[in-house]
Amino acid sequence: MLEIIKNYKELNDYPVVYGLFQDEEVIEANEFVNKLVKNKFVESKVGVITKLFDPENEKEIFVVGLGEKEKYTMEVFRKAIKGVNYKIGKELSINIKSFLGLLNEKELIKEIVLVLAYYNYVFDEFKTEKIENNLSVQLLTDEDIDKEVNEAYNIAVAIDNVRDLVNKPYNFMTADDLSKYALSLVENLNNKKVSIKVLGKKEIEDMKMGAFLGVNKGSTAEPKLIHLTYQGNPKSKEKLALVGKGVMFDTGGYSLKSNMVTMKSDMAGSATVLGIFEAVVENGLKKNIDVVICATDNRINGEALLPDDVITAMNGKTIEIVSTDAEGRLTLADAVTYAQEQGNQEIIDFATLTGAVVIALGEDTTGLFGNDKDNIAKLIECGNGQGESIWELPITDFTKEKVRGSKVADLTNSTGRGAGASGAAGFIAEFINEGTKWMHLDIAGTAFSTSPSKGQFYGASGATLKSVYKYLEK
Repeated sequence: MLEIIKNYKELNDYPVVYGLFQDEEVIEANEFVNKLVKNKFVESKVGVITKLFDPENEKEIFVVGLGEKEKYTMEVFRKAIKGVNYKIGKELSINIKSFLGLLNEKELIKEIVLVLAYYNYVFDEFKTEKIENNLSVQLLTDEDIDKEVNEAYNIAVAIDNVRDLVNKPYNFMTADDLSKYALSLVENLNNKKVSIKVLGKKEIEDMKMGAFLGVNKGSTAEPKLIHLTYQGNPKSKEKLALVGKGVMFDTGGYSLKSNMVTMKSDMAGSATVLGIFEAVVENGLKKNIDVVICATDNRINGEALLPDDVITAMNGKTIEIVSTDAEGRLTLADAVTYAQEQGNQEIIDFATLTGAVVIALGEDTTGLFGNDKDNIAKLIECGNGQGESIWELPITDFTKEKVRGSKVADLTNSTGRGAGASGAAGFIAEFINEGTKWMHLDIAGTAFSTSPSKGQFYGASGATLKSVYKYLEK
């Protein structure tokens, strides 16, 4: 767990961490340190850490290479500082000015908290031997940074909570478990501007959410519709919905997957929207936000959906089931319809929706679709600023024709392998009303990592939370 020492001006007895630019002295370091720098005993290459002992102050000093000052960006800083606690220790003081360069100091403060928290995360809930991850950090600066530290810390906690939710296996994270988590989240937020309702199968049937219920037909567990509301700006009539795919485990149904390992992560969209909601409320953003999650698993029994079945969505459109493994878009169809019925004029949905987006963009870039170019550009810009790669992909007229190409129903739930991410997004678009601004984030490649090279730990990443928070903040 990360602890930020709320004493920013008086140096404690922790080892001090400085940043060093190429061909420059270490800002605010003493003559002893800079003499070693001048004599090339200290490396300035990005991310390289040099350990020194300062005899004058009788304490350890660590110098982190930052490279060329004119090439220094927030992304370079992230690369330099990530994992610094593993290389240095569990207690450290960071000299802020030495890392500043031409960056904004208060934005740098936030980033330090976010990066250190991200790489300090562990998931050991099911380990008998727990992993020590206490990290105590002092940020040394003359500025008043309480606001920035608190804001970043709240975001960091929300990201950790997202990762915890996604990392839990299905037998500890069912639709019912997720609804209980949402209820406890609202209770812990303890904010009069926040409310929640959780609807069960009977209420969902009464609303005729046939697409959502179709996915649930193969499950022994009751579906849950989870709806959170935050009135951050009661004077405004503007409302935005964050809609998350909540498929708690995906077997593929009768279109059975050959490999189901990591399918516990198919609910990452729902975890992400809960995390964004938490950060928004904790930091008091003046936004009116709904969170909508249709939660169920996708499994097989004698009642489960079959290929060739036809179901009717909440908005009355009929859908031919071509693949029962194209289930997430079915739950999202009813979820976005419900969100619009609640008066939301803008919708952002999050889903581990397609393997096709991973083929197209890999594991480091999130696919983005939408119907408002200004909002798309704004979100991509926010992603760039937060170190999260987001790339716009198209929904072409040809894709729309394929989605509407069923011979027996209004729509088909799968357009085949070609442009699969666009086909899935195009399907959701059929349920977006005229005048509703909409963006769809396909986080299938970025929400969960099995590659050690991608992050410090195997598992959930909390991808896009920072970017969308920044989007909402602007």
